Amino acid sequence: MTDLELLSNRLRTLENRFRRIKTLAVIACIVVAALGIMGQVQRLPGEVLPSGRLRVETQPIRNATVEAELRSQHFVLVDGTGKERASLVADTAGSVFLVMFDAAGKTRANLSVSNDGPSLVFYDPSGQARMALGSTTLVGSHVNDNGVAERAPSSSIVLFDRAGKLLFRTP
Repeated sequence: MTDLELLSNRLRTLENRFRRIKTLAVIACIVVAALGIMGQVQRLPGEVLPSGRLRVETQPIRNATVEAELRSQHFVLVDGTGKERASLVADTAGSVFLVMFDAAGKTRANLSVSNDGPSLVFYDPSGQARMALGSTTLVGSHVNDNGVAERAPSSSIVLFDRAGKLLFRTP
């Protein structure tokens, strides 16, 4: 072997080593950067479920006072922004109302117990009653085929169209 061939082999060996060292250095920098970024992320206690959602483990509040009884005439449930989402009210006539609102603040459901009986009413996004279950004053008395006025019974199901027109009623 000539000196030129020896020098060429040594140079090729050095270049290969340098290429490997450079590759390992880049991989090491990526790993260090990834560990640094992962260290900055705040981890919530919990685990990732198969659906991809995070199940968060909540810690019980220590030394929290628990009232045995809480009395009020009106309760208001608000969301994270302070917007009213539900209201529980008892009036002076003896009726109780649980009213639930959508994100826009419109009434969407009303569960009530009044002197006429219990009722559940669902509303569409425009605020129009679409279904009533139980006692309802939304549909008043009507005259049957024999000409006798009948009052709506306390156990009825009533469906309305978008304009508020009666679609279905039983009994």
